[in-house]
Amino acid sequence: VHMAAIELVPSSIPEQKHLEDGSGAFPFTLAPPAGRSVSAAQLADWTRANQAKLRALAMKHGAVLLHGCTVNGHEDFGLMSGALPCEGYDLSAAQAPRTELVKGLVFTSNESPPDQPIPFHHELAQSPTPPAYILFCCEIESKEGGATPIIHSAEVATFFESRFPEFAKRVEKLGVRYIRVTPEITDPTSAQGRSWKETYNVTTRAEAEAAMRKQGTTWEWLPNGDCKTVTAVLPALRVDQRTGKRVFFNSMIAAFTGWNDARNVGEKAVELGDGSPVDKEIMWAVAKFMEERRVVFTWKKGDILFIDNTLVMHSRDTFIPPRRVLASLRGLPLPEVAEPIAAPVAVSVAALAQGGPRPLRVGIIGTGAMGKEHIRNIALLGEHVAVVAAIADSEENARAEALADMAPDRRQHCQVFEQYTDMLASDEVDAIVVCTPNYQHIEVLREAIPTGKHILCEKPLCSNVEDCLEVERLLETHAHRARTEGVRKGIFMTGMEYRWMPPIQKLIQETDSGNLGQLHTVTIREHRFPFLVKVANWNRFNRYTGGTLVEKACHFFDLMRRIVRSEPVSVYASGGQAMNHKDELYGDAQPDILDHAFVTVTFASGAKAMLDLCMFAEDEQTECVTAVCELGKVEAKAPESTVRILRRKSIHRLGRVPPPPDRRGVPEVHRLPVPEELAKAGFHEGSTFFELQAFVDAAGGRSPVPVSARDGRIAVMIGAAAQESILTSAVVKLDVPGTDRKNAQWAWKIEGANQLAQAAASVPVASLSPVRSKL
Repeated sequence: VHMAAIELVPSSIPEQKHLEDGSGAFPFTLAPPAGRSVSAAQLADWTRANQAKLRALAMKHGAVLLHGCTVNGHEDFGLMSGALPCEGYDLSAAQAPRTELVKGLVFTSNESPPDQPIPFHHELAQSPTPPAYILFCCEIESKEGGATPIIHSAEVATFFESRFPEFAKRVEKLGVRYIRVTPEITDPTSAQGRSWKETYNVTTRAEAEAAMRKQGTTWEWLPNGDCKTVTAVLPALRVDQRTGKRVFFNSMIAAFTGWNDARNVGEKAVELGDGSPVDKEIMWAVAKFMEERRVVFTWKKGDILFIDNTLVMHSRDTFIPPRRVLASLRGLPLPEVAEPIAAPVAVSVAALAQGGPRPLRVGIIGTGAMGKEHIRNIALLGEHVAVVAAIADSEENARAEALADMAPDRRQHCQVFEQYTDMLASDEVDAIVVCTPNYQHIEVLREAIPTGKHILCEKPLCSNVEDCLEVERLLETHAHRARTEGVRKGIFMTGMEYRWMPPIQKLIQETDSGNLGQLHTVTIREHRFPFLVKVANWNRFNRYTGGTLVEKACHFFDLMRRIVRSEPVSVYASGGQAMNHKDELYGDAQPDILDHAFVTVTFASGAKAMLDLCMFAEDEQTECVTAVCELGKVEAKAPESTVRILRRKSIHRLGRVPPPPDRRGVPEVHRLPVPEELAKAGFHEGSTFFELQAFVDAAGGRSPVPVSARDGRIAVMIGAAAQESILTSAVVKLDVPGTDRKNAQWAWKIEGANQLAQAAASVPVASLSPVRSKL
């Protein structure tokens, strides 16, 4: 049975916080679009298709909350958890009482008495091989209490090491051991009451001893049949090798504060690896910090919390029954689906000096104004994060200008190439940024994608849709080789700087939150100066740029899609060449690019968007993005870098006069000044710096790719449709899902036209270099 594909979109909950390191919301929340329902089977299909994205989000944020889906009971939850291609997990080291509901996959969460809280812990940190992920699902909401608080372990590690450095050094050096007495018969009155028989899934002492011996655990049989166990020495402070973050990965606080029953005393349940006791005051201080920093949200039926167990600790509050939260513990991603992860970003220069992970080594192809902007912003990331390892440009002057933009020590270590193919062959380059003229992108990407290097391709992805489709096919072919032949597979990201302008980021956060209800319209206005002079004047002709609405406006069409979170279905545009470049002549050719346009885009969700572009209006580049929702509006402006949020007071049943002053919403105005250092590094209000941060994070496997090749292709598609609408005075219909990849045809039709108007004749441009810098 074919089920329609569904999407989950970023959302928020009132209780979420922002991580101290700037990684974003905690937990990160995904939910169906407003008014949509998602069944368990659809959620399982989504999980299967987006498993890499889900794991990457968990690695960046620590925890992901899937909210608002229809998940009824353990079988539904098992569908979703089983869709994650991960290793199974053996619960033989678990002491908590549980009931198995789906064999080997779904269990009840800790069934300890509801009046006993469960302290913070990483799941089975006392085991030599803890699970990689833990998933919780709410089956029955508690009327009171019963939350599953979470805290990011990196924040706990920072507190512990900064406040108690000497003791932290001892803990790191010596490790810890856990001591516990497990009963012969399960004690349902205790959170530590699971019997040794159930814990190890055995019936005899000999079988239990074999299981403990395998784990490195020592034991003592007590006269009453109970078993006292002492674990092997385990690390308590670790470095997550994927992210470079130090984490407080242990069960020290859980054991010290919570392992108390008729057989155990918590303060004696954990000791340092040499047998010396832990510092009681420090243990209580860390426990207090966790209590103050924890995130506590209210479970709703069907909620699923996906936790990266290496990064996040969880606990459980007391509650009044009934309450039932299910759990599923999963191992590492299976090798055949695990994506290659580049060396993680180091957290400090000191870590690099001590042999820590190396920075991402970036090569810049095309060193005009945009290439140099990337060079300056990579330098601001810090040499422990990323470095410009190489540049390539066919123009000697462009190479010299790029080197002049670098610090002297970086200049000495930067490789310089005339041919970009020589750079692609270099083992000293991990990633490339493509900044060549638009029409040359496809030429570069044909060579670059098979190398497996990480790629950031400046907008537009290509100058026409056919070439964009070829890029996607090249990526699919290489991904298949990576799966079947084991070749390196880098990430691919389309450069759309405007997404990262601070005021636009704030606008996106606000519309994503749903605080103003359903979004209905988006208006984008850019009034600015004309196109600047480029080498060989390639940017004066539609043939080489794709047209103004591809070259310039693809940024804005990408923003529309990101804000609306829906796909375009039709485009109508009006525009022309009123002022700019009309007095210029290159050989026998006069520039044919538009200098103004109005473009309206209708989306499948019913939302409408409009672009007002004028390139002879002002002497500086100004943008204004306005999103209007059912309860108010958000307006972001640059270069003012302000955001205005207005929640209306009078929504329905207005009378014969406008609302009086006391019934009018009062706008919130947020000022988000761009740091001077970032403003000086380029011409995009600091956005290039933040875009590069996202690229480095994606290359390091710490977050999903934010702007895919598909995103780049659809932005070009909208721009090309707008150019065609102006040419034909007709509405252009789009069919994004129905793109004919095999024949690389444009997937849109023109209403009222028998055929597409033919593009203007090719315009020769003298002395266009084989590879030149963009902008």
